[in-house]
Amino acid sequence: MIPDPEKVRVWGARAPAYDRLCRRWEIFALLSNRLIDLLPAGLQGQVLDIGAGSGLTSELLLARHPDCQAILIEPSEAMLNIARLNLAGRSVQFFAMGLDGVPAHDLHAVAALASASMQFLNLEPAFATLARVIAPGGYVAFNLWWHHWEETAARSCMTGWLDVAQAACLDAQLPLLQRPASSPPQPKTRTELTAASHQHGFRLLFEHCDEYLTPIGFAVDYEAMDPHWPVKGCANEDRQALLTRMHELAHGKSETMVSTRFLFQRTTEP
Repeated sequence: MIPDPEKVRVWGARAPAYDRLCRRWEIFALLSNRLIDLLPAGLQGQVLDIGAGSGLTSELLLARHPDCQAILIEPSEAMLNIARLNLAGRSVQFFAMGLDGVPAHDLHAVAALASASMQFLNLEPAFATLARVIAPGGYVAFNLWWHHWEETAARSCMTGWLDVAQAACLDAQLPLLQRPASSPPQPKTRTELTAASHQHGFRLLFEHCDEYLTPIGFAVDYEAMDPHWPVKGCANEDRQALLTRMHELAHGKSETMVSTRFLFQRTTEP
């Protein structure tokens, strides 16, 4: 539950690029809106936005539920600085911390949303904290990308960018950056999700596996948040030419991205 300082540093450095990614490509708004779809009409009160990034989920929440107040929980101050600009004049609070820091601030909410962030948390302590924050009858909605959920981890998603990147680099006679080999993430399991939620007084109300037809250009931009990609040490104008060529090669091509969303309701006092 305590944020990894190195991950916070990396995502802080990527904050402007991440915000541009969220604004350019529809997928992030779709992921957030489908979570907001699960909340009851007429919802009022404070809503926790876990791993809030640059504030997109809170923007969409407040547009659809104007009687709510958003509490952004985000360990990267750089992300929150962008969120402050994006949410200027709205009913919001900002906390530069992970979910582990919530109890110290005595925060309370009628709901919590976590778009593309719950997959990085350990479920048992996360639900333990949420049980202290979410009022009885309140809601927790989150999604898990395909490779973070055991029942979809075998699906092949967001792979089309590699052929596009290799082709562009080959045309330019440049070597595509080879990333160090790494183990795939350990997916969340049905057993641990059920145990953690039940132990802390949450019951599953809804679960659905969503498929999103996503342009390959999105994955190119996702990779390009790394300033050393696709060729380490490449001059900026050459790098921009490579990325432009990748988008030309990716134009009109899409692939399926899979994410499973969940809605839990708090039923009892912890």
